[in-house]
Amino acid sequence: MRSRIAKILVAVLIAGMAIPAFAAVQNIMVGGDMEVAGLYRKSFDFDGDSDSFTFTYMGTRVWVKAELADNITAMVRLINERDFGNDYLREIEGSIILDLAYVKIADIMTAGMDLTVGRQEVQLGEGLVLGSRYRAIDYIGADIGTAALDYGQQKAFDAVRVDYTFPMADVTISGIKAKIIETYGDILGVGLTIEDIDLYALAMKYNGEIFCLEPYVVYLRSDDSVTLPDGMDLYTLGIRAGLSPMDSLNITGEFAKQLGSIDFAGGLDFEGWAALIGADFSLGGEMAPTISAGYSHFTEQDPTATDIEMWIPVFPANIADRVGKIAYPAVFSGGEGLYLSTGVPVLVSSGLQAFKLGASIQPTSNMMLGLNWFHLRAIETPGGIDEVLGNELDLCINYQYTEDLSFGLEAGVLFIGDMIDDYGIVADAKNPWQLIGSMKVAF
Repeated sequence: MRSRIAKILVAVLIAGMAIPAFAAVQNIMVGGDMEVAGLYRKSFDFDGDSDSFTFTYMGTRVWVKAELADNITAMVRLINERDFGNDYLREIEGSIILDLAYVKIADIMTAGMDLTVGRQEVQLGEGLVLGSRYRAIDYIGADIGTAALDYGQQKAFDAVRVDYTFPMADVTISGIKAKIIETYGDILGVGLTIEDIDLYALAMKYNGEIFCLEPYVVYLRSDDSVTLPDGMDLYTLGIRAGLSPMDSLNITGEFAKQLGSIDFAGGLDFEGWAALIGADFSLGGEMAPTISAGYSHFTEQDPTATDIEMWIPVFPANIADRVGKIAYPAVFSGGEGLYLSTGVPVLVSSGLQAFKLGASIQPTSNMMLGLNWFHLRAIETPGGIDEVLGNELDLCINYQYTEDLSFGLEAGVLFIGDMIDDYGIVADAKNPWQLIGSMKVAF
């Protein structure tokens, strides 16, 4: 009897402690989304004799957002990414993991100042420098559970962020500290020390009615360690500008320059730079036709240079939008300008120029058709090798079945240029292509 009474008292005590904790909750929202996509991919390694990849990807996210008193918001989002039939890998990949988990305190200390702590998405500008913790190549070591590494939806950083918006101007200043790799010294006791890798960012953003401006600096650092034997201090200074002289026209441009050094071979300085410019114009009318154009430039490495002149990707986002949905996973999985492919391995530092033209229409209110063309070429290649990497065509069709459910179809092909044929790493190289059918639902 005493044991039963004790259990009841413990239960009452726990409930009493929980009441004050939940009393401050003003609003709780629950939601999520699911995407199922069937993918057929062929010759992504430029080898026509290799097997094609046919699989079904499924990405599921569920989130809970709680609005508390005193301008406090808590957000948690879980994610599962897997391919149909790969349950035998569930213990090591494709499990349910933490995608977002942060607390945001608005107007902390003073009006206009916000503090966000935890796992959060961070993007500066168009994502040229900073936008996703994971590039396609980084997913190899992540808990993604799908062969479509470029399809991964995980982007967040473990970070602390402070934003201050001026009360009398459309200007926000942001400071960010993210932990990329956390280590604990020589935990094995064998003399191998791996140092932390940290990222810092400082940005200012002005949003006017027709003009916006966003200068920023991103600092990626690591001390001497086994990971980076000579330490690294990589500074990237960038600025993005946007202009909308009319509702139907949007122009954007971004430039970034790299500084700092790595203590390798007596010390090497970073000197690379990257830039992009793009425009979208809506012609109006019932089918809302839109045309777009863009250009991106990523510097190459001069073989005779004594410093690092090539562009070093930091944590870019929206890579497929700049180089194509096939060229990204097939060639630039490490970021634009960094050739990581079995087809062109020795041309890793040849730089890149990417030209883009696009058009879209809405034949009905719930259907959209889009077509994008990319022309990709290296800036400098070894003697006798052509600079044209190829031309990519991407077609997409999206049908909004209901407000929450949509269907999509994507088809694309990368017509390889003489750059791949001249190098000859793959005999009789073939054009990579893909076909993707998808279904998306939000709830």
